Amino acid sequence: MAIDRSRRVRPQDGLVIHRLADLAPRTYGGTPPRLNVEDNAFLMAHEARTEIDAIAAFAQVASRSYVTAASLRAALERYPSLRRRPLIAGMIDDLEAGTHSVLEHGYLTKVERPHGLPVGMRQAPRTGPSGNQFRDVEYAAYGLVVELDGALGHESWRDRARDADRDLDDLARLGSVTARLRWHQVFDTPCRTADRVGRILERNGWTDEMSPCGVGCVATRR
Repeated sequence: MAIDRSRRVRPQDGLVIHRLADLAPRTYGGTPPRLNVEDNAFLMAHEARTEIDAIAAFAQVASRSYVTAASLRAALERYPSLRRRPLIAGMIDDLEAGTHSVLEHGYLTKVERPHGLPVGMRQAPRTGPSGNQFRDVEYAAYGLVVELDGALGHESWRDRARDADRDLDDLARLGSVTARLRWHQVFDTPCRTADRVGRILERNGWTDEMSPCGVGCVATRR
């Protein structure tokens, strides 16, 4: 339960009280008034322990039909000190533009670069049946394309992450040509993802050394 910071209430079993400054602009009508879903998402993202939990909190509201990039951006203005604010702001920009730039940047800085994977070609063009298309990341010399799916539908969030994990396991075992990655693989398990992408590249001829990003990193050359 959210209350204005100036108010005082007695503790009650089953209630967790959150005191917020300037509560009124963050609520909408009713008795008692309710916290806007956008504000609630940002507060949850602020308290999230990990980046993937913050992304999940954002996804929970971004997929609702009545939530728009404009309403999210307006709410974000009320949180100048939000933790991971650049990440959330970038996701709002992506939502409005229909792009996956935050996820693409995450793949570069969390998966590819810190683990010594070869440098892929970004937005590699190709001509398909429906016209010109662009591959998110292509390792042309090793016959591998990485496609990044930044869709934010919350109801299928965990199921799709598990499906992508299974797909990536199969790719690492079979050496197929297209790996489809989602938020979970990039922000939650980047080392594991780098290890499996590296195995696919190895099967297709890559011979350089993979570099663990730190202590406990699972991305190693076999």
